[in-house]
Amino acid sequence: MKSHFSIVIWMLAISMLMKMLVFAGGYQFTDYEKIYFFGNLFIIMVGTFLGIRLFKNIHVEKTTFLADVKAGMKVAGMYAVLMSFFVYVYYTYIDVDYFEIKLSRQLELMAESGADKLALNQARKTGGFVLSPYFQSTVTLILYLLFGSFYASIITFFVRKVRNER
Repeated sequence: MKSHFSIVIWMLAISMLMKMLVFAGGYQFTDYEKIYFFGNLFIIMVGTFLGIRLFKNIHVEKTTFLADVKAGMKVAGMYAVLMSFFVYVYYTYIDVDYFEIKLSRQLELMAESGADKLALNQARKTGGFVLSPYFQSTVTLILYLLFGSFYASIITFFVRKVRNER
């Protein structure tokens, strides 16, 4: 790949394809949905590695640890922002009923476990806030940035260890 942005575009394409396959197959409330989540973590890890590798190939002189981490975070940051936007669009326009169904299932479980009306009302209010496209896209942004920075640090450490750089 020739640029960090091209790496991000490929990461986005694969993530969006996975999400749309889960949606098209009707697997939203099954274990296949977890595959999407863990698949995205793998995509962030691979993209971060590719960003660091590209940075190392471009700069023939010795680079610092921090510069390598920044190169990985550049990819992870762009991916996090664009995926956050995709998550918002997906839950707002594509899978509109997802959060309603999820909230109703949670409330049914609470009612079966013997929760009173006050607890159900509070759960409905809280669930309405937490299970919204805006909140989920914000959580996606924050978590992907955290995972990206963690992966960038760990991958930089191992890449430098393998290359015998200090």
